Amino acid sequence: MELTAADRAAFDGRPREIDYDRRETLHYLGEYRRELPNSLNRMMENAYDWEHLPFVHPTSFADIELVEHGSWGWRCKTALPNNGGMQAVELLVDKPRHYWATTVVEGFGQGVEIHTQASENGDDGIVVSVNFYLPQPPESEAQGQMLLAALIHQYATLYDEDEALMTSRQEALDIRGKANGRKLTAGILLGASDAFAPEAASLLTVSGCRLILRHVEGNWIAHAAACPHMLGPLTSPDIADGRVTCPWHGYSFSLADGEEARSRCAALKVARVTENEAGCLVLEQDL
Repeated sequence: MELTAADRAAFDGRPREIDYDRRETLHYLGEYRRELPNSLNRMMENAYDWEHLPFVHPTSFADIELVEHGSWGWRCKTALPNNGGMQAVELLVDKPRHYWATTVVEGFGQGVEIHTQASENGDDGIVVSVNFYLPQPPESEAQGQMLLAALIHQYATLYDEDEALMTSRQEALDIRGKANGRKLTAGILLGASDAFAPEAASLLTVSGCRLILRHVEGNWIAHAAACPHMLGPLTSPDIADGRVTCPWHGYSFSLADGEEARSRCAALKVARVTENEAGCLVLEQDL
């Protein structure tokens, strides 16, 4: 999907701050409320993260291209699944208030605004209040109820998926913190070669560091278990064209040299592994 001048022009003249008073000019449809076992930090990080949408939420987004982003939020062109058309979508963030407003600027659902407030929920995480607004009232009460039910269903799915991502992200951060910068050095034994299935991606924890062991094109290799971008899990056994792909953002890394396909982040740490005379796999490079 490519951006055109018209895609960019869709956002011309729009402010970069939330106009709270504007809600009074819209039709309030209803609320979806959700408790999450995550922190406000993870939730706000997720709100800013436009890149994850088609990968973590494939039933809601088929593709996405960034128009612009910053501390104020982001603007993107999105493609809907099943050839459902394109949208120009804007998300504005009021970070101090843990509040963000999403607007469909053009395309299917044009004019719909979704305002979300995240708040602490004691020791149990957070609660999000998602409020749906329409540019004009629905044609009937029945139509309004149908639209609200559809939006609530969509957002229940979105938050199911986001909860899994945020929880895994926090776990990865905790693991990285416990590792405290430790690295694996060449010569470390990984185990007996016959203990690992060549067709699998074996997750190992060695000296507090997590790595993936793979058998690729007749050779054993090891690489970091977490994506260097945002610590997404690289545990899938599936590889294509000698690359492993992060399920959170679609970043794709060569298993030959670790380079990301579009140089969007640091390279993945990859090391050769050999089998010694005793049949044990040995890390041949620092990792």
